[in-house]
Amino acid sequence: MNTLSLNQPYLTACVICRDTRSSLWANILLHHFAEVYIIASHSDYRKLNHCDMEGVIIPESKLPKSVDAVFFHSSDELLWKNSHVNSQYIFEFNTPGTPEVKQGILPILRQTAPNFAIKTKDIEEVANYITGKSLNLPLICCKNLELLPAISLLCQAYLAVYSQQPEVCNSSWWLQGLGIFEYNQNSSDRLISLLDSEWQITRKNHRDKQEVVTLINYILPTNTPQEISPDVVVAAYQALNTQPCLRTIDLSLDKLPPVHFRAIFAIPGSQTSAATSMVLSTMLQVPTLFIDENKYRHNWKVYKKAVIVLTQNQLSYIPMLRLEGFSGAVLILSTTHFSLLKQQYRVLRFGEGSHDCFDPHEVLSLLLKKIAELLPLEPENLQFLQKELKAVQKMRNTQITACLANIKQLKKLSPEDELTIKKIENSIEQWRASARVACHTVVNIDNENKQLQQHFQTALNNINIQDNEKRYQAIARLEAAFNHLQDLLQATGEKFISSY
Repeated sequence: MNTLSLNQPYLTACVICRDTRSSLWANILLHHFAEVYIIASHSDYRKLNHCDMEGVIIPESKLPKSVDAVFFHSSDELLWKNSHVNSQYIFEFNTPGTPEVKQGILPILRQTAPNFAIKTKDIEEVANYITGKSLNLPLICCKNLELLPAISLLCQAYLAVYSQQPEVCNSSWWLQGLGIFEYNQNSSDRLISLLDSEWQITRKNHRDKQEVVTLINYILPTNTPQEISPDVVVAAYQALNTQPCLRTIDLSLDKLPPVHFRAIFAIPGSQTSAATSMVLSTMLQVPTLFIDENKYRHNWKVYKKAVIVLTQNQLSYIPMLRLEGFSGAVLILSTTHFSLLKQQYRVLRFGEGSHDCFDPHEVLSLLLKKIAELLPLEPENLQFLQKELKAVQKMRNTQITACLANIKQLKKLSPEDELTIKKIENSIEQWRASARVACHTVVNIDNENKQLQQHFQTALNNINIQDNEKRYQAIARLEAAFNHLQDLLQATGEKFISSY
């Protein structure tokens, strides 16, 4: 049983969600909230407290008019609005942790399925924020740090090798390590803006930031290039090392472990992956290749002894790289433990020792240790994985093709419309369960920016309407939504890396 301490304020919350996440939210909220109400449908209302963790069913009339905090699932926004439960503090969550920014609504920027990445400490921060005990946004409403961990890792590599490898004293090494390959004023402005926003997230004294600003000013090209000295790097590193989100780092590096990889691959778009790749390239004296995420057509068989470094958000590219023949190792940059990642992504279970993850806030010596332990994928494991991926791809395309064929049937005003619509509804329900990221992606159909699953629902709501023009519009929206779904799945490979 969760219990509140005597000095905690009496807080109430309401969770609006049709699936099992409502109970996950309620259980963790009860660490700092006295009462939690759940709205799971237009007729399913529950009230939970510390004496009754299972909750009791209540009538709609017993719902409070106002609570201290509302947490609603993006797909259930209408359900929340129809409930008339209000709050000054409203939080929106979805599966991948990517709600759109909306006026008066705070996004939960953490995954809630299949891994429910909300911790007790997060709820404590929410409680402190809504009571005014803290003026800072809860970290779950802030983007993950990219720039500060990248700079920290680059500082470590610099301090480890600057006396033997003077190229780390040049601004070009740092710029490439931050993913900046064509410097201009815009990239400079973005860098400073990102530093400001991430520094605010760390909640540290503004004066400490100046040491990092000084380092960035040395990095940015000027008419008279400046060599970056150890004093500047040490000062910036020490400033970063005081951040609570960056762990204490031991700069003493042991003898480098033997590594068998001859190249490092990375996909542009992440400062942490760019920094990690640059650091590995420098420490191991092997080249780094940044590949275009839209053009994988490399001769991957040549790169068996290579390792690709990518973020968790870029994991969807692994299946397509494997299909192209890439058999090298994979290092995922993530704060999630690898045992959990393997549960979520089947593609990581092929090949003992061929995949691992590294927390970008960790020490350089641990990164080198993990790289030394990674192994290429054995030929038989690659072949087995490719066979499975092709089967899933074929099944996926067949399912969407069947749905598009059923939509064409609807256009003929067939007397069997009801059965055809039911087949489409069942298919959409399956896609929402197995392709959650794609279904939560915002796409434009008929000049409306909505999540794909919302377009599906809008089309289904109007497909039985008597007005033929509106019915045709609904069918056209449905067809466009399925085409978007096919494109998204092809681009991300999501169904490749789900629970298959």
